[in-house]
Parts: sequence; C-alpha cells; structure tokens
Amino acid sequence: MTANNTNIAPAKYRLGGPMAWWVWILVTVFTIYLFNVQTMFSVVQGDIKSALSLDESHLTLIAGTYTWAFAIFQFFGGAFLDCFGSRKVLIPAFIFVTAGVFLYGLATSYTVILLAQVLMALGACCGFVGAGYIGGVWFGMAAYGTMFGYVQVLSSLSSAIQQPITEGLLAHLTYEKLFIYLGFFGVLLVVLAILYMRNPTPVVTKKDPFKVVADNLKQIVKMPQMWIAAMWGGIVFGLNLALGVVWTPKLFTEAGYTLDNGNLGSAMLWLGLAVGSCFWPQWSNRIHSRRIPSIIGVLLMIIGLVGVIYIKMPVWLMVTMMFVIGMGATAHMLAFSVGGDVAGGPLVGTSSAFLNGIMFIFGGILQNIPSTLHSHGSGFHGMFAPYLIAAVIALVFVFIQKETAPANQPK
Repeated sequence: MTANNTNIAPAKYRLGGPMAWWVWILVTVFTIYLFNVQTMFSVVQGDIKSALSLDESHLTLIAGTYTWAFAIFQFFGGAFLDCFGSRKVLIPAFIFVTAGVFLYGLATSYTVILLAQVLMALGACCGFVGAGYIGGVWFGMAAYGTMFGYVQVLSSLSSAIQQPITEGLLAHLTYEKLFIYLGFFGVLLVVLAILYMRNPTPVVTKKDPFKVVADNLKQIVKMPQMWIAAMWGGIVFGLNLALGVVWTPKLFTEAGYTLDNGNLGSAMLWLGLAVGSCFWPQWSNRIHSRRIPSIIGVLLMIIGLVGVIYIKMPVWLMVTMMFVIGMGATAHMLAFSVGGDVAGGPLVGTSSAFLNGIMFIFGGILQNIPSTLHSHGSGFHGMFAPYLIAAVIALVFVFIQKETAPANQPK
C-alpha cells in the first residue's frame, strides 16, 4: 500500500519519528484486538452453543460468516486507505469492530451473533492491511515488509497467549460479560484513534476506490502465477484458520483429551505461526527462493495433520504437532511475497488484498467441511481427511509455482 496515487501537502510529521511509532502502535493494537476477538471463538464456542441452544453447523456458520464477510470487504480496504487516508478509514473501522464486539456480548439469538460477525468483519478488513499501510506511509516503503512482519508476529503471538488467558477468565466470567468488557477497551481505542489517527501528510486528492479496485484487479487476475500463489497460500492459511478458530479442541477431545488440552493446542498453533513469522520470510530472501521454504512449510503441515488426525499419541506430542502445523502454515506469508514479486510496486497493495481475500474465502470453505461431512454421517477420520487432501493439493501447487524471488534481492 502506498500513498503514491494521491497529491499530498507538505509533511507535518517526521517519518519514523515518535508520532510515527505512536500511530503504528495504535493500529497494531487494534489489529491484535480484532485478531484476538476472532480467534477467541475457539474457546467460547462451547458456551455460545449452550447459551443459544445451537449445534455444530450453527457454530461453523458463525465462524464462516466472519470469514466470508471479511474476504469480500477485504478487496476494498486497501483502495479506501489509498484514496481517503488513514483517518477517514480507520476511525470508522475501529467503530465497526467495537460495535460488533458489544453486539456479540449482548446477543440473545443466533441472528444477532451473525450480525455481530458481519460488523466486526467490516471493520477488520482495514485492520491487518491498515497496519501495513501505516507502516508504509509513516516509515517509508523500504520498511513496509519489516513493519508488516512485526504485525504478523505480534498478532499470532497474542493469539497464542490469549487462548489460555480467555480460558482462565471464563472460569470467573460469562462469555457475554467478557465481550462487554472487551467492547469498552474498543471504545478506548476509538477515542485514541479520533485524537491521533492521521497520515504524516494530509491526503488532499480522492479517487473512486471502487474504480481503483476494479482497474487494479483486472491486471491482477491476468497473472497466472498470482492465481497459483492464491491457491496454495489460500489452502495453507485456510487450514490454519479453520484449526485455530474452530476445530483444534475437537481434535483433542476426539483423541480422549480435555478441552483445556485442546485450548493449549490452539495456542501452540498460533505460537508456531508467530515463531515462523520471525524468520520464514527473511530466510526466503536470504536464499533467494520462495519455492524451497514454501515446500518445506507445506510438508511440515502435512506431517502435523497426519499425526493429529490418524496417529494416537501422548498429549504432549499432539500439542507439539499443533506447533509444527503452525510453523508450516507460516509459508502462506510467502504467497504475499510471490504476489509482490509478480505484481510489482504499483500493484503490491492490490495483490496483497487479492491474496488475503482469497485466503479468507478458503478459510470459510475449510471451516465448514468437517461439520458438513459429519451431518452426512462421516466419522472423525472422514471429517478431517479433506484437510490432509487439501494440504497435498497445496504442495502440488507450490511445485507448479515458478520461482519469483529476484536474484538480487537484499538479504
């Protein structure tokens, strides 16, 4: 994401200075906030199921509603930021997410829960991509990838920590009260955004974001390598999202372990993603290869899936396998690198939004497959066999992907 498509007034703030860090911290905290609210569903889903008398298909649709809505809204988030700047886009985003969190805590019906998910997705579509945008405009595009990587690490790490913390809080609070309290934290973020959220230079020219999206997407969809990256990146990310948000507790309880063990497994999945995010992209740059790290990552995911689905193992090893799956899932970040390599600078924002949108579409599909198969009589192994098949298909696409890393890329 860049502000190159806009005419700008003279700079009011120094790039990389104290104000830059404060604005970046604010939007990063917002991203962590919405990411944790999303992944918290894996812990509270049992309470929601009991409180609202729902079944497994309802729960997967709740999770899928957020995922599908986010995927659709995502295509416009980057263009809106480029056209209108951070203040006019991110303040409403903060408000939408906060409203959704409050509605989640106040919901007394299935329909209201779904509405809350749509509101949160509408705001969240500008969260992760907004953090990337802020990193670029406040620190310069040379630091774009580095600042984006920091956001990924912090988001994943916070989700790993959040899982056991949420579990402990639910021993003393209902999930409704927990979400109400989180809503008040969102109000604090909204107030801070109103006070401080801005671009370092005022955005004075506005372009039609819908036309920007349409024109840029026309160019993106003509790139075969972009579609290949979207396929394997979408599967890898989608599997991690489906396991991290919905299905890891089920894997553990089916293996004979407690729900607490399952929540720990979810935490280790996100921890694996956080640890991998610290070095996976850097390693790719160092060896000038996208394919080799991606192949290794998908292989790690396949090994982990075989273990947790088909092999009876002690709980400590099963938890370790969840960490391995998360480490392997970090390969999805290299799909963004491929997109940047293929699209080039002027389209890097649109390529990221395109890939992120496709990834969440895959997440929505993969979240619903096990419950759909279960409703048609499939047993445990049959419910999750498509996950292993999907991972193998992702590996095939990685082998098909051409090497796109520039030979002269900085290490």
